[in-house]
Amino acid sequence: MHMRHANHFTFVPGLVAAVLFAASCRDAAAPGSLERPSFGGKDHGGGGANFRLTGGGRVDKPGANLGGAEDPTGKNTPDSRDFATFGFQARPSGSGSTSPSGHITWVEHNPNAFGGGFTFHGRVTSFDAPADHRGEGAVCGRFSGVGSGRLRNGVPFDNVLFIVDHACDKAEPGVRNDHIYMIIFALNYDRAGILTGGNIQWHKLTGNGA
Repeated sequence: MHMRHANHFTFVPGLVAAVLFAASCRDAAAPGSLERPSFGGKDHGGGGANFRLTGGGRVDKPGANLGGAEDPTGKNTPDSRDFATFGFQARPSGSGSTSPSGHITWVEHNPNAFGGGFTFHGRVTSFDAPADHRGEGAVCGRFSGVGSGRLRNGVPFDNVLFIVDHACDKAEPGVRNDHIYMIIFALNYDRAGILTGGNIQWHKLTGNGA
């Protein structure tokens, strides 16, 4: 996993914004780039999704310079604790809704990760439907927002941008089928993988959200 290692983590207003702005201008292929990578898939447009997503589970394989490393699959050794667990619900705006909504909790368990691991809580503020970049006919959503959390070493952080570049419901059961890619920008963190536990499920929009 591509992460910085440190004993302390302090967010300074203005400095974080400057770092994120500078990072967004860098080449997405460069090591450590914070810009969302492109998989060459055609977006179907923000707000154009006619479904919502729920999910929860476990991902073992790390990212690779924010490029996503979804293969090979399989769980890491228990003693390494090199995995993440998550739970989320996310939906686009609809005819009876003023904005996308939802939330995600993401827990990085790896003690060798930045801060000894962390717990992150994010609020969804955007949602769209990208193409399934794996070409497997899955239903995929992409959502992003802002969140806060705490490193395992006790240091809190706030106002951090995140994006779930894709969360895909391929087939049932979700294990070894569904996949997800999480990026948390200010932590220079990404993890992407086929689920080694749990499930991602799409649901047709109903009621005011349809």
